[in-house]
This record gives sequence, structure tokens and C-alpha cells, in this order.
Amino acid sequence: MPVAIRLGLSSVRQHRALYAGSFVAVALGVALIAGVVVLTVSAEAQGPGLEDTLSLLGVMAGFAGFMAIFVVASTFGFAVTARRRELGLLRLVGATPRQVRRQVRVEALVVAVLAAATGAVLGQLVALALAVLLDAQDVTPGRIPLSWDLLPLLISAGCGVGVALLGAWAASRRAAKVAPAQALREATDTGRRIGVVRAVIGTLCLAGAALMLAGIRAGDPLLALMLSIFVPELIVVGLVCWGPVLLPLLVRVLAAPFREHPVLGLARENVGNQARRTTSLAAPVLAISAIAGSLILSLSFAADWDQGITRQQLVAPVVVTGTTKAPTAPGAGIVDGRNAVPMATAGEAGMDWTAEGIDPATAVATRGLRTHEGDLTRLTGRTMAISRSAVFDAGFGLGSQVRVRFPDGARMRLRVVAVVEDAATLHEDVLLPSRLARAHGAKPTGTWFVLPAPGVDAAALRTALRDGGTGDVLTAEQWIARVDRAQRDQNQVGLVAVLGPTGLYAGIAIANTLLMGSLQRRREFSVTRLVGATAAQVRRMVLAESALVATAALLLGSAVTVTVAVLLRAPMTAGLDDVPLTVPWTSLLAIAGACVTVTVVAAVLPVSWLRGHPSAAADHQQ
Repeated sequence: MPVAIRLGLSSVRQHRALYAGSFVAVALGVALIAGVVVLTVSAEAQGPGLEDTLSLLGVMAGFAGFMAIFVVASTFGFAVTARRRELGLLRLVGATPRQVRRQVRVEALVVAVLAAATGAVLGQLVALALAVLLDAQDVTPGRIPLSWDLLPLLISAGCGVGVALLGAWAASRRAAKVAPAQALREATDTGRRIGVVRAVIGTLCLAGAALMLAGIRAGDPLLALMLSIFVPELIVVGLVCWGPVLLPLLVRVLAAPFREHPVLGLARENVGNQARRTTSLAAPVLAISAIAGSLILSLSFAADWDQGITRQQLVAPVVVTGTTKAPTAPGAGIVDGRNAVPMATAGEAGMDWTAEGIDPATAVATRGLRTHEGDLTRLTGRTMAISRSAVFDAGFGLGSQVRVRFPDGARMRLRVVAVVEDAATLHEDVLLPSRLARAHGAKPTGTWFVLPAPGVDAAALRTALRDGGTGDVLTAEQWIARVDRAQRDQNQVGLVAVLGPTGLYAGIAIANTLLMGSLQRRREFSVTRLVGATAAQVRRMVLAESALVATAALLLGSAVTVTVAVLLRAPMTAGLDDVPLTVPWTSLLAIAGACVTVTVVAAVLPVSWLRGHPSAAADHQQ
């Protein structure tokens, strides 16, 4: 067996405590990805009817994959950085940079393979837990039966090993540059310098995110919502790349008022001087706060946008719900009911849609249906209209000939004669002539928009409709408020499904990294005790350090969230007169509180063993 391989295996055994953190990061990351992939494959096997669930699982997979890659790469880098002095010893006794790189990569491969195998097994349990969660949140019409396929588990495990090796590759390059003189240093200060590759990647990510944010102002609102999910990830990667420079400076500024305090001043210096350690500890907090915060605000603003559109376009002062029969009463003028029929498009733009049959003149009169381009009066015969935002997803637009299929088996070509403005609460994305929709099975959804006859008061019409005992009679404002509440509740369910597993993983990653840091600093803590510090003072120092790191990361995450949200809201409010501003403070503060709590608890608990044992670890290290 080559010397590097023997050294790598021996090093993993020797540094079991340190590499345990990397093992946990990879195993849980693979488990999270495998669970989502297994559930996605199982949902696809169930056939039509779970399109919304599959879309949600796609978002979950994106968030889970990003967090896993982010945490695993950061954790492996931290594990190598923690052994800087040992690597210096290897260089001192004659090891070449190439041998050091090979040893680090062998260590990473051993840990990654074992962890990925463990994570693949745990992934089946995660898939079951996710299926139960989605069922409990009423996201799915029942618990999705899981199909136990080996391929998703192998793919997830391979991704985990690949990401670990990628993180180890970057760490091994730094490790190979460790000078032999590092073996003579007691401190593990790695400085604030970052490599050229890291600086270029960080700059490109931040520049790309800035260009996307600048383009949001003139972009489509739905495109802005999509970018609000992707852009924070780019910003987080860029900030972490520049973290060794940025975070220590931010921590020093935050702790400047306490620099003369003996304990807090020492904590400030420790955090400020240990640039790479500070970045590793801050990375999971920054990632989950920025990404989750941006998603929460984006969904809230999207609901505000939809409410603003509905309020501005809706003409009918009375809305009747809860009945499939058209409401009738003295004084009722135009009655416009929503209906729905499933429809599938064929070809490259093949998708499943819910179409609605309308009479254009009636829909304009009651719902304020607006044409973006084309001519709605031509919506007759074998034609269709599509909403402005759906054009992007559908892949076809004005003038297109679209092959469609209805549930009754009918197939035909429909010509797109109009593109209408978005108003998801008022109409479907695909609109058909009412006669065509009824011919292929369109059924009322139970929502009716009623205009009073000329000279009839809206209040009198509502009274007459209530006396007739048909459905639930609401004012337009009451109906808008009810629909808005239902949409926000649905968004909350989606957030729990998407952020719940990822947030749990991020919390474990935060605690995992802090525990690794505490294990690395056992000698430092003991020496601090030997020079006269009490155990309580050491704990307060660690508490202050973790609080400073968490605060700095949360400030950066909040800055990302606010920037994305402000630039996102501009295109959503353009052209609308009355758009509410809803900020879900409870959810945002809950994320911040959870990050701070996990950070503080995970940092303080490992040093509790110092009580009554001021020199045990120091003696052990001699």
C-alpha cells in the first residue's frame, strides 16, 4: 500500500473526533438529498395529479442540494485548516506538497465513502419522514407510497462523495502550501489572505447576482420571483469566498465598544484573528438566514402582488362561493362563474394545465380581464388565450398552434389569439371559449362573480342572494381577504415543507462546526485556565465569540434578504395602485432566534468539562 494511503488511513483513525464532524455533514447531506430524490421518484410513479407536489419537491431538492454542497465543502475545509500545525510538521520532516495533497484527499475519500453509504441508508428514513410531513401539511392527497429504488440512493451517495472530494481538493491545495515553519507555531491563525481562485469565484458570484438584481426592475414579476430564489445563493457563495477578509472586519466593528473589557475584548481578538475559523462557523448561519429570509419575503410579496392585482381588476361587488349552481335573485345582472377542465399540451411544450372556459365580454365586465397582446374578441371556436406569465413556462405565445388533449380523449389544435395580464385569483392561466370548455367536461368551481342590474344597490343584491339561500354571499373585499388568507396559509405550508428539512440540516451543521472548533481549541481553553481564568470566564468568552459570529452572519444574511426583497418588490408594484406591504416578522425572527440559540448552545456546551479540570487537556496535549 502506498505511503500516502497508509498515512491517510492512519490519520483518519487518529483524528476521529475532528473527522466525525465531516462524517456527520456528508452523511446527513446525502440523507437529505436521497430522501427528496426517493420521494420525487415515488411521486412521479403515481402518475398525473401530483404536479404541484413535484414542483415543490423540485424546490426542496434545489435547497437541499445547495445546503449540502455548501456545508460539506465548508466542513472539510475547516477540518484541514484545523490541522495546519500538523501539516507543517509533515513538511518539516520532508513531505512534499504533492504528498500532502494526496494524503488529505485520501483522508477525505475514506470519510466520504463511509459517510455517503450511511447517508444513503438514512435517506430512506428521510423519504418516509418527508412523505409523512407532506401528508400532515395536506400538500399531498395522502401519504405517497415510497418505491425503493437503488438508483436514487446511488446517485445521492455519489454526489456526496463528489462534493466531499471537491471540498477536499480545494483544502488540499491550501494544505500543500503550508510552510514547514507552521510546525513551530502554537497558534492556528491562518490570516485573512484568500487565494486568487477563491477571490475570482467570489467576485464573479457577487457581480452576477448584482446584474440579476439590477435586471429585476425591468423584468417580469414572475421572473423576478424566480430570481429571488436563485440570487441569494449566488450572493452567499460570494460572501463566503470573501469571508476571511469581510467577517473579521465586521466582527471587530460590532465588538468595538467592548474592546477594553477583559473577556469580551479577548473574544473580539480571537474571532477577528481566526479568519478561516470565523468564516467556517458563520457560513451555515449566513446561508440559511439569507436564503430562507429571501424566500419568506418573496412569497409574502408575491401574495401582496396577487392581492393588489385582484383588488384593482375585480369589478363585480358581490362574490358567491360554495355552490356549483349559478346564483339567482331579483336585481342580479351579469353572473359570471369560474369553471375548470384539465387539458394537456403535446410536443416539446408538453404540460398539464387547468383551463377555464369564459365569455370574453362577461369576464371583462365582471373580472376586469385585461389583454396584454392579441384580441380576446377572437376567442371563439378552436382558439385559446394564455396568461402573460405562463408564456414563459409554456414555450408558446401569440399566434402559436398548440396541440392539446382533453380528458374525454379529444385531440385538436388550438390557436393562441390573445395573451392576457396575470390575475391568478380571478382566472386560470389558460382560457378557452366557454362552448369549447363545456363540450369537453368543464365543471363549475363554486365561485361566481355577480354584477347588480342597473339601478340595483349592491347591498340590496347581497340581501336578496342571502334570502335565496344560495352559497356564501360575500362582498368583493371579504372575498379578496378570504382568498388572500388561504394563499398565505398555503405559502406557509410550502415553507414548512421546503425549509423544515433544510433548516434542520443547517442547524445540525452549525452545531457540528462549532463542536469541531471546540475540539480543536481544547489546549487553548486549558492554557487560558492555567494563566488564571476561571471556567465561567472561559465560557463567557466562548459565548461572546459565538454570539459575535452569529450576529455578523445574521447581519449579512439580513442585508441579502432586504436587498433582494426591495428590488423584487419594485416590478411587482409597477402599475398597481393599492398593494399592501406584508412583512412576516414572526417567521423571520424565528429563523434568527433559532440560529443564535443553536450557535450559542453548541459553542458553550463543549467547554462545560472545564469545571474543576483546568489542566487536564493541557497535560493531555503535552
